[in-house]
Amino acid sequence: MKRVVLGLAALSPGVVFLTLQEFAVSMAFLVLGLFGAIGVAAVAVAMSPPVKQVPSSAILSRQDYPSLILASALPDLRAVAPDPLQLRAVLQTMMAPPATDQDLLNEDRQIAMVLSQIMARWDKSDIMTLTDDQTRELWLVDRLMRATPAEAGALAGYFTAPNAMLTMRDTLAAPATA
Repeated sequence: MKRVVLGLAALSPGVVFLTLQEFAVSMAFLVLGLFGAIGVAAVAVAMSPPVKQVPSSAILSRQDYPSLILASALPDLRAVAPDPLQLRAVLQTMMAPPATDQDLLNEDRQIAMVLSQIMARWDKSDIMTLTDDQTRELWLVDRLMRATPAEAGALAGYFTAPNAMLTMRDTLAAPATA
């Protein structure tokens, strides 16, 4: 037994040394591994291309004017509406100044005033500077203003504010009182 105890005593410094050395080496790997991983991540972030920031307003509205039409209705409107060049010509003649003062109260002049107000909201003063979609929108407003009540109700579904458009149509359709 004495030999075993003396043998263990003689080997104990070596066992302690190996144990501490293994602990020290594992701590070194831990520290180097942790700092190495952080360093690799920092280099990856620094070298990666920047992500383009898109303003939220650009995501919500891709048009550069306040549209009266629902975005989901634009494809249908493009399919149904006549050629924008023809529409511009019709709108140009309809919005020409009246020949006499008596023409101010007729339906055409009132609708022309409504369309002029819409164009003013878009900061446009000339029909030829309108986009094709804006021209189609004015055409649809003109159709709604001239439609029967049933047709106007169906056309109002294209607009973002159908009640406002129907109210405006009803106001124009009501006889003018002097």
